[in-house]
Amino acid sequence: MYWVNGQQQQSINVSDRAVQFGDGCFTTLAVEQGKPILLSAHLKRLQRGCDALFLPSPDWQWLASHLLQIASTITEKSVIKVIISRGSGGRGYSSKGFDTPTVITSCSTYPFYYHNLQKQGVSLAISPVRLGQNSLLAGIKHLNRLEQVLIKHHLETTPFDDMLVCDNEGYLVEANAANLFWRKGNQLVTPDISLSGVNGIMRQQVLDFAQQLDWDIHIVREKPQTLYQADEIWLTNALMPIIPVKQIYFSDDKHYQYRDRDAYHVVLQHCLSLT
Repeated sequence: MYWVNGQQQQSINVSDRAVQFGDGCFTTLAVEQGKPILLSAHLKRLQRGCDALFLPSPDWQWLASHLLQIASTITEKSVIKVIISRGSGGRGYSSKGFDTPTVITSCSTYPFYYHNLQKQGVSLAISPVRLGQNSLLAGIKHLNRLEQVLIKHHLETTPFDDMLVCDNEGYLVEANAANLFWRKGNQLVTPDISLSGVNGIMRQQVLDFAQQLDWDIHIVREKPQTLYQADEIWLTNALMPIIPVKQIYFSDDKHYQYRDRDAYHVVLQHCLSLT
């Protein structure tokens, strides 16, 4: 099901900036028992995206009510996606004169295979596609996702569950659609995303939780080789919400397995409690 500015429909104006330039931002949230999970955090993410991209803002109170209404009609665990574009009209790159955003919402089936992956763990390879660096766009879930499309294309030619993605200098950033964490001894480590990547909702939840537990947190710029010494590795996003990594193939002749789950199980229980 799809809604455009609150009206149930499946079409938008062809001049919409989302179509013309990918000029907008989005978020994806889980719905369980008729409630959108971490709704406030997702709305704040959209607000930050609108501010960073100088997008006209929707009525946030209306959007919250709209999402609560959609969620209240859903009986099974599902996914709601919210897109905010600059709106329709004109041509060229100028953003002048756009005062009314287009708000697109959709509802789809929850990817239940995440439940099996939580138990089994995932196998990863290193993506041949690298992320460009841009501090103005880093952290934002903007509509320009061509890098992720290319990463997914390469992933689907392999037997792996996901891929680790580096920036154009070879530093770890994230997975295809998830953030990355690892533990080395008593250190909880995650990549610096100030130049590229997405600051995921669950990434921030995990960091806040780790801070409450007074864990030793490190946000780093490291290359994939640093994971040779990791004790355990996880991926996070708002839907998973957290999945352990069981092995990484760094090259044809070099791969490592990760069996420890000590910190993972602590964080898993916290993430599940958020629902």
